[in-house]
Amino acid sequence: MLKEISCKINTADEVLEAKVFNHDSLAGLVMCHPHPLFGGTMDNKVVTTVVRAARDLGIATLRFNFRGVGASSGEHDNGRAEQDDVLAALHYAREELGWKRIILCGFSFGAGMACLAAGRAPELVQSLILIAPPVHHFAAPGQLPAGLPVRVCMGDADEVVPFDEVEEWVNKVKPAPEWHVFPGAGHFFHGRLTDLKGDLQALFSDFVR
Repeated sequence: MLKEISCKINTADEVLEAKVFNHDSLAGLVMCHPHPLFGGTMDNKVVTTVVRAARDLGIATLRFNFRGVGASSGEHDNGRAEQDDVLAALHYAREELGWKRIILCGFSFGAGMACLAAGRAPELVQSLILIAPPVHHFAAPGQLPAGLPVRVCMGDADEVVPFDEVEEWVNKVKPAPEWHVFPGAGHFFHGRLTDLKGDLQALFSDFVR
């Protein structure tokens, strides 16, 4: 059975620590982790649950540490250069791994960076998944890329990201994203990771058909 292997992603100014699974695939998932200043890494449980959800379906995956996290060089840049980290990961998936179709996913801070990066280079992304995006902490756009399928997932008992603010953004942004609410789930989906995995696997299955 294939396993994740370690790799390095070069940005314009830094080198990012990353792990890739099934690197000979033509389609895959790029996953972005939560806030580095609050312990977020590519080994976060939500991150690894999303990666396993894709991997169990035979979908390739790429997860990485933002600059200044783990063995990635550089320092945290408050969400500015981190967008470049996401773009570097997308280019790596395209150019080094040969992926033709990419699902870009992020959790919390990573969702914000994924959203902004997809807006800068929508041609690199075929599906965007935002899990508990902190719309109150990043410049959440009022317009999403036309033609890009977007799903927003969140628990309505989130204790970190205000649920009402995300719901308000989902109702205002255009084109309207899919809005998947997990009743009673908190920010880290404690006790609900299996539900999150099942929800995403249904989406992933449609993506690879």
